[in-house]
Amino acid sequence: MQILLTSNVDKVGKKGEIVSVAEGYGRNFILKKKLGIIPTAQDIAKYKSNQTKKETTAQAKLSNLQNLQIKLENYELVLQVKANEEGHLFGAIKEADILEPLNREFGQLLDKSMIKIPSSIKELGQYIIDIQLTSTIKTKIILYVKSEK
Repeated sequence: MQILLTSNVDKVGKKGEIVSVAEGYGRNFILKKKLGIIPTAQDIAKYKSNQTKKETTAQAKLSNLQNLQIKLENYELVLQVKANEEGHLFGAIKEADILEPLNREFGQLLDKSMIKIPSSIKELGQYIIDIQLTSTIKTKIILYVKSEK
């Protein structure tokens, strides 16, 4: 039996999906609790159209992230920060400090969770920073932390 879900149903599907379920489960649980409806031909056509749009959008986003990966590969970012004579920073470099110049350079494609700082950066120097764009698309940038003059 085909059901158009009007709410998320655990282990069945999400709101807006058309799913196949057993006849009894569909009639006695999903339809009775008003978690879904029996879809019309219009509903099925709309669902297929939405799925195509979602796939196109996901494909475009993936393509953008792959292009960004190529641009970011071994990109060199220089941060000017306040430090004492021994090279210790007044504070630490955080993901947001790296995120802002990258988003300014490449557009608003990155978020803080994509930047993986290996350990706290509290000294001047050169660091390799991992950028995880998706679970499969990863790259590295080179971060130079220099003292403000």
